[in-house]
Amino acid sequence: MSHPPAPAGHDRAAWRPVARQVGLALALYAVVGAAAGWVWFRLWDPVSGVVYDGTWYRDSAGLRGEFTSTGWFVVVSAVVGLVLGAACAWLLDRSELATLVAVLVGAVLATYLMWRVGLALSPADPEEVARTAADGDRVSSRIEVSGGSPFLVLPLASLAALVVVYVGLPKRRGERG
Repeated sequence: MSHPPAPAGHDRAAWRPVARQVGLALALYAVVGAAAGWVWFRLWDPVSGVVYDGTWYRDSAGLRGEFTSTGWFVVVSAVVGLVLGAACAWLLDRSELATLVAVLVGAVLATYLMWRVGLALSPADPEEVARTAADGDRVSSRIEVSGGSPFLVLPLASLAALVVVYVGLPKRRGERG
């Protein structure tokens, strides 16, 4: 037995709520990612150094504080990823597959925006400043992320939150028609 054909605009109308859901998730990740960049910058303590012969050298306090930039990036990324992933899984329940894709793309976007905002707020590259500075001048470092793995934290935390909500919590809505 065949079903009658759907009205011409029906397919498009069925995707509108899903498209809104994806757009909302992406916008949420973009805004929170940019804000997370500001938070990362505010939590970070610049590493100090001294200029000698046009070159910047970290002082002893600077050597001890070298990890804080990447460390705070990881902490902020993990918190943002967990909160946003759980919020999207819980609140955007129209289509789990669309939410998964939106969260993955949004998490990558948020990570990029977090990194770019942090860099934009950071002092200039100390190596560049040292070229024109006098010997003995104190120069602060630039915020940075060491290695590539910290950039995976926000997306992986978002996915972990999705798994916890999708698998661990009962659905809060009935099937939609």
